[in-house]
Amino acid sequence: MELEKYLGEVITQVNETIDKYIQGDVPELYEASRYLLKAGGKRLRPLMVVLSSELLGGSRDRAILAGAAIEVLHNFTLIHDDIMDQDTTRRGLPTVHVKWGIPTAILAGDLLHAKAFELITESIKGLPIDLAYRALNCFSRSIVIVSEGQAMDMEFERRWDVTENLYLEMIRKKTAQLFACSAHLGGLLANGTNEEVNSLYDFGEKIGIAFQIMDDILGITADEKELGKPLYSDIREGKKTILLIKALERANEHQRKTIMNGMGSSEVSTLSSVASLLSELSLDYSQQLVRKYYENALRSLSKVRSRNQLALDGLRAIADLIITRRK
Repeated sequence: MELEKYLGEVITQVNETIDKYIQGDVPELYEASRYLLKAGGKRLRPLMVVLSSELLGGSRDRAILAGAAIEVLHNFTLIHDDIMDQDTTRRGLPTVHVKWGIPTAILAGDLLHAKAFELITESIKGLPIDLAYRALNCFSRSIVIVSEGQAMDMEFERRWDVTENLYLEMIRKKTAQLFACSAHLGGLLANGTNEEVNSLYDFGEKIGIAFQIMDDILGITADEKELGKPLYSDIREGKKTILLIKALERANEHQRKTIMNGMGSSEVSTLSSVASLLSELSLDYSQQLVRKYYENALRSLSKVRSRNQLALDGLRAIADLIITRRK
């Protein structure tokens, strides 16, 4: 109960900070910008910022601002990602571009991008210049890396030669980077040693990879209402997930033909057939990979000397949630 209360307090403070900053004089634009933020989300990334900072004895106020910056940046990527993937639902609701149109959705994403920098700038105000530079560099570099990952993901849709290593590099950039930056930022704001902040970065990166593989698994196994977005969307969009890559390695000629012909289909029965084959051929391997990255993440976290047991328990709880979640 103490841990649940602690995490709830952090989430409340992050949400209040976001509400304070995402305000302005153009009502429709700000409503569209706040839409996904108000729709829910687990706030895993801002939790990682704050808990990583408090793990090393850092300031709550700075970490809350940085955590809010990361969450706002994350939601910017979701809006633009939904436009590129032509997804119609997110968190159980119509996507921003469906509700307001593509031009307003693009502007809403751009606004969140700018507001994220406003928040991160506030979080580093008054820090020694070198420390402030390192924090801002981590944040800005993450946008570059996430963009590269998204470009790789889109390119892979046109290819059949994507290997497991290429897939892991893509999700390291597209998904895991923001987790890595979150934990790293928390350590930097608490003025941790190089060894500590690097271990936190490794923890975030590995748990972020586990998160994305779990996301791929849920995309073919979850309940659609619980998931909050369309089931089989990865198959419909031709995404080269680890499930697909490993299934094609293990498939016989007939299975391989069924999978390849079904990718990109809009027919529910075809999508379901492909999903069943992916589950049969590669679900076990994908689950083992999640466990591997989860264990390696905890190994990296164990290298950091904790100054706050509750924060350590919280980071471990986030890792546990990532590999057991259903949405």
